[in-house]
Amino acid sequence: MRSIVITFFSIIVVLSSSAVTYGLRPEVGYRAVPSDYGIIYEPVTFETPDSLTLQGWFFPAQDTAGIANQLVGRMIPVPPDLIPPERSYDSTEPQLRATIVICPGDAGNMTYLILYAYNLFTRGFNVFTFDWRGFGESDPWPIDPDRLIYSEFLTDYATALDYLQTRPETDSSRVGLLGFSTGAYLSFAMAAQRDDISALVARATITSFDDLLSILSQLDPERTWHAPDDYPENLLPANAAPSMTIPVFLIVGQNDERTPAWMSQHVYDLLTGPKQLWFVEGAAHGGRQAPELVAYDEFFDKIISFFEQHLCGED
Repeated sequence: MRSIVITFFSIIVVLSSSAVTYGLRPEVGYRAVPSDYGIIYEPVTFETPDSLTLQGWFFPAQDTAGIANQLVGRMIPVPPDLIPPERSYDSTEPQLRATIVICPGDAGNMTYLILYAYNLFTRGFNVFTFDWRGFGESDPWPIDPDRLIYSEFLTDYATALDYLQTRPETDSSRVGLLGFSTGAYLSFAMAAQRDDISALVARATITSFDDLLSILSQLDPERTWHAPDDYPENLLPANAAPSMTIPVFLIVGQNDERTPAWMSQHVYDLLTGPKQLWFVEGAAHGGRQAPELVAYDEFFDKIISFFEQHLCGED
């Protein structure tokens, strides 16, 4: 598996390592979809309150039978002659399970989350992914690459979670969030204001926009970085953490320059509920030094164990 993972991350290294220099960088369209690997899934759409249509993929828990496992995370796109027969999702007999929502980041689109989903739906979890406005095949939205985030992404995330709760496979008391970098602090925001989130894994979270802007101005002083004026301050991790009681697992690379380890440590210290913190030795923010590549097996073992404990009641 590790050789596959290394190849995969060499494909997405531009996306995952460019956050410091490029900011918001959506990729329109999908270079690969789950069925290209023989994965059972259901493509879905849902509409935001401001009338934009967003795209999502729902993955039911499944084993590896019928999946071209040697291709998952290795080939993007998949050559036509290697695509296995498509396997449609039969939703007539849904199974109620714990569901993990993988929150997208600030670059690329859902294609680059397939490997993450694979590691979860083959371990007994339903998985749901979605794309922000302006990303993938969600409705277009003007994107300023110097902007840290759009507050409208909070609307997109909330709408995705609302949609997920309408599915018959979703156990509303067993929904977990997994977010990376931008997706980490957006997941914090959702967990802080909703009562239907039961566990959170946040990799490379920030503390506040002020702290992040100070760091980015040093890393890339030629850019004019700015945060949205209308983003709720109380939902930023350092402000939300003291009132959060759900289990939270924070992960950060020891050598992360964009969201340094001290940020996760600070947020961790403020949390009052069950919590874990993992500094990944030798890892940075993204690219080939991302925690999930530097410690691939351990990364997924740890987050799966965390979700099993807090969503499935397993010790």
